[in-house]
Amino acid sequence: MAFSRVALANGLSTRVLDTGGAGPTLVLVHGLANAIEIWDRVRPALAARFRVIAFDLPGFGQASRPDAAYDSAFFVEQLKGLLDALAIARAHLVGSSLGASVIVRFSGENLHRIDRAVLAAPGGFGRETHLLMRPTALPLIGEALGRPTPFNNRLTLRLAVHDPKAVTPELLALTNRYAAVPGSERSFPRTLRTGVGLLGVKERDSFEGLARRLDRPTLVLWGRDDRVFPARQSDRAMALLPRAERVLIDRCGHYPHWEQPEVFVSAVEAFLA
Repeated sequence: MAFSRVALANGLSTRVLDTGGAGPTLVLVHGLANAIEIWDRVRPALAARFRVIAFDLPGFGQASRPDAAYDSAFFVEQLKGLLDALAIARAHLVGSSLGASVIVRFSGENLHRIDRAVLAAPGGFGRETHLLMRPTALPLIGEALGRPTPFNNRLTLRLAVHDPKAVTPELLALTNRYAAVPGSERSFPRTLRTGVGLLGVKERDSFEGLARRLDRPTLVLWGRDDRVFPARQSDRAMALLPRAERVLIDRCGHYPHWEQPEVFVSAVEAFLA
């Protein structure tokens, strides 16, 4: 198991962690402002049964930071490019927040490449999101407000978790280090602005249309104390996804894989068994 640098067909590059092994392939897709390390608490356990691949979405972690739109089409292209670069024809896909939404979008033209899907608190199944997520949509000053400064990073992480102790000094330092990479001042606010407006989550109609056609076994995971996207949005997910199961996790916010790793792993393993 080692980190490697992988070139994508679109000219960008990303950092990849591949555990190897003969088990089924499981690809982890992180959320906004995260990186490979956000999976550290679940990856070793999952690697006992699966070939686990984690990568940095371009714009974050140690991946390229192009001057791009950072919209849904951009991130779908990166996931497809990663699978193509690693010659992965089909895999289980596990996503968190933005990463989970990307999987739903990816399914539109790539359903044949998905075995099963795990969606942890995806955006798109409801308009509501926390008010602190919306100021980046303001004209003129929105991009400045959304820049990943140390203050904003701490605020974002604290919003995402239920237990403040989960915002460890190591996680905060890691987030600040990656946020300081040139280009981050574009990638974070642009990603947020393409998905969230002053009235809440955007482009829901197209997202829900794709969810209706995601005809693969799908596990919907949600923290009951999620303040980014409230857990009641999982009701809409269950109504739309053709073959969905649901697990709601107590004492958990927006990062179930970080806050409740044992519960997360148990649910994923049971679903993929």
